[in-house]
Amino acid sequence: MAIADAAHPGGKWGEISARRPMLRTALRYGVSTAGPVAVSGAHFLASLIFLHALPAREFGLFSFVMVLVSFGMSATASLIVVPITQNIVTGDARTRPTCFKMNWLVCLVFGILLFSALAASGAALLRAAVLGLFGATFAFRWFARNIAYIDGRVGAAITSDILYSAALLGALGALVFTGQMTFAHGSEVLLLAAGLALLPFGGRFFQGQLAALRGGRLRDYLPVFRDMSRWALLGVVLTEITVNAHAYLVTFIAGPGSFALLALGMLLMRPASLVQSSLPDLERPAMARAIAANNLSSLSRIQRHFTYGLAAAWAANMLLCAGLLTFFPMLLLKKGYALHDVEMVAMISAAIMAVRTLRTPLAVMLQAAGQFKALAGVGATSGVFSVAATLALLLAFGPVASLGGIVLGEIVILLRLYPMARTWKRTQREVALV
Repeated sequence: MAIADAAHPGGKWGEISARRPMLRTALRYGVSTAGPVAVSGAHFLASLIFLHALPAREFGLFSFVMVLVSFGMSATASLIVVPITQNIVTGDARTRPTCFKMNWLVCLVFGILLFSALAASGAALLRAAVLGLFGATFAFRWFARNIAYIDGRVGAAITSDILYSAALLGALGALVFTGQMTFAHGSEVLLLAAGLALLPFGGRFFQGQLAALRGGRLRDYLPVFRDMSRWALLGVVLTEITVNAHAYLVTFIAGPGSFALLALGMLLMRPASLVQSSLPDLERPAMARAIAANNLSSLSRIQRHFTYGLAAAWAANMLLCAGLLTFFPMLLLKKGYALHDVEMVAMISAAIMAVRTLRTPLAVMLQAAGQFKALAGVGATSGVFSVAATLALLLAFGPVASLGGIVLGEIVILLRLYPMARTWKRTQREVALV
């Protein structure tokens, strides 16, 4: 009977063999997402603490910081990580020291920009300075995490995520327990957690960074910027305008207090959002290696599994969101928000995340293929639609309605990316046949 099962492709052993790729994929995503899931859970619980302990205006400011920090992560990836990842395709690693030195400048500039944005939105200068330093430190941690993935040091990246999460929740929990939870102390805890999370990358990593800081030449980065990262950065900026136009417009026009309600939707979607931000760091190098090997079947498989992983994260997030709104609504309504408004924000935010689930693997594949100029063009088109619609809806119907502009921008991106990805793959197949 055992021999028959082994010989028959539909037997028991055939079924186990067929499942192995699925099991390997599930294990790969399970291990690689352990850190992001920890950070996502920590940010979710931290946001609930901020929501209940702070006035709406200060909760809105913290939420605005998270939006800007997310942009800093994307900017760091476009300016530094993408060129280093492209070295996998080209086989040229000479730009690494220059990119390492450039990263110090990028993180410094981002910290200054975050400080300026918070000061402009009404935060006290000292608090804005602490949060600006947090933003710079978190951006540097994100860079270190990406380099760890590229170099195969996945354990260091996961340990950093878990240490950050534990430090953040532990310190915030202590503040709540002692009755010391304030905007000032929350800012300091964020900075402390980001600083501690750098430790797992080890002394050798920082020795390399300091050596690059002393010996690298920023002028050597100019060809990299001209040929590649300027288009990647432009794409990130334009995409940021598309996906977060409501955050900037509502915060600067209606104030942080008005943004607080929209921030609840972002809070509810944070688990899926962080997975969408983190998985590209895992899949971009894998896609680049498949492209370098001209293995389009492997590339398509990575893209397909990438989409499945994001869809699973979105579905799990929807279950969490439904459970909270159904059984624990007071966790979100303590500040006096109407349940109907929170539900409306949650539904629109869920639609936004669903579209992002479909378009993110396409965008990451095109990034790995070096299609940065074309992606910037997509961002320009979607940005115009998103900003115009968001501003019109905000002025006409208020903050909640402004989310409709983000939905429109996301749909425009998706509709542009599908034909781009299909055309690029067809061209690669034709080149391979020649």
